[in-house]
Amino acid sequence: MKPVANTIFAFATAVSSSTTELFPRPLATAALGVVLIVLCAAAESRSATFDQATLAASKSLEAKMQILESKDTQPSASNPAVIITEYEANSYFKVHSGEFLPQGVHTPSMSVQPEHVTASADVNFDELSRTYPNPNDMAPKILAAMFHGTQHVTVVAKIQSENAGVRLQIESVVVGSMTVPGWLVDYVIQNVLQPRYNFDLSKPLPYPDHVTLIVPGAGQVTFLRGPRNGR
Repeated sequence: MKPVANTIFAFATAVSSSTTELFPRPLATAALGVVLIVLCAAAESRSATFDQATLAASKSLEAKMQILESKDTQPSASNPAVIITEYEANSYFKVHSGEFLPQGVHTPSMSVQPEHVTASADVNFDELSRTYPNPNDMAPKILAAMFHGTQHVTVVAKIQSENAGVRLQIESVVVGSMTVPGWLVDYVIQNVLQPRYNFDLSKPLPYPDHVTLIVPGAGQVTFLRGPRNGR
């Protein structure tokens, strides 16, 4: 789950100039996340209060992630599927986004449909650009020249589950009313995300241990589980 979520959210943040990981766990477990770019300041998140339903849904996602990340050496052939819902993922973002997202990124959210995941957030490009002062980092410079103030950023990705893992394809990135040019999308992926996160979108992202298939559906992602070949 994480590969997908981290990649999508990380991309959105990168297209808004971010380079921070979605979750602190292995990229492979993400897939919901699947699923996951975008964002909220840490101070805001830590000082906010949340209703019990949101907190419970956030904890539910954390518990399910622990199951997916289990290194059990003797998995059962009938391991039950793990289902993660949009509500659980978005609740986790509300509670914890400030722990891993950069300043300038606010109100992260995601939605899931068959074969597709959409991630969005409100990004203050002026605030965000000030957190990347490196003059050699061209992606933030290009984005800062193109976008100003707070814009709504939306990333749509296609997700296909294969025997070898999950294949992720960024289909569109929209900032405000403008669709980001394909050349800039490719530049961010190849020169910002892939080197920093050590993944290759030309290849399937590996499944977590004992996950055999990931199925995005309407409002949820299902992780089918069982013994893996060679495990």
